[in-house]
Amino acid sequence: MSQWLATGPMSFVARPAYQGVEFMRWRNGRRDGPAPHLLKRRIVKTYARRYALDTLVETGTYLGDMVAGVRGDFSNIFSIELDDALYDRARRRFARDANVHLYKGDSGKVLREIVGGLRGPALFWLDAHHSGGITAMGDQATPVLEELDHVLASGEPRHVVLIDDARDFNGGGGYPTIDDLCRQVGGRQLSLEVKDDVIRIAPTAAAK
Repeated sequence: MSQWLATGPMSFVARPAYQGVEFMRWRNGRRDGPAPHLLKRRIVKTYARRYALDTLVETGTYLGDMVAGVRGDFSNIFSIELDDALYDRARRRFARDANVHLYKGDSGKVLREIVGGLRGPALFWLDAHHSGGITAMGDQATPVLEELDHVLASGEPRHVVLIDDARDFNGGGGYPTIDDLCRQVGGRQLSLEVKDDVIRIAPTAAAK
């Protein structure tokens, strides 16, 4: 995404139009590469309804478009951003949204605090990674293994985890493999599926 489209003076107007075109291209046959934003938003909403989850925890706030698109679907949204400028931008954007709680820092560390404070199951959208441009780089390309550790260590069997950019999980560039994630999930009553560039970890029927 270009700098102008991300943070330019007309970005809040231009970006939704771009996202609409992106989704139409995907629906009409372009199914390679990253999933369009509107599809990701639809996936988050679908899993929230399917598993009756009213808390969303997001890592990687970025421009805040996921939070903005689903804030009416959750009682509480927690989102973590590493980059100072993006965090400040999100604070301004959601200043009037009492159900949106923003955190600044490395999600591999900060997520432990959020998970520890939850009082029930949540939907996790894990999308914290360095992707060039205005995004920040932490200690590693992606903290997803640490993030997943915090979720699994909670002992809450009803948590659902969605991980963006499944295509990058090939063992290169600092990313684990899908098999690594399967091993981390281990023998828990959880299913792991990859579809539309999103890794989906959810309770099996026996765990619901």
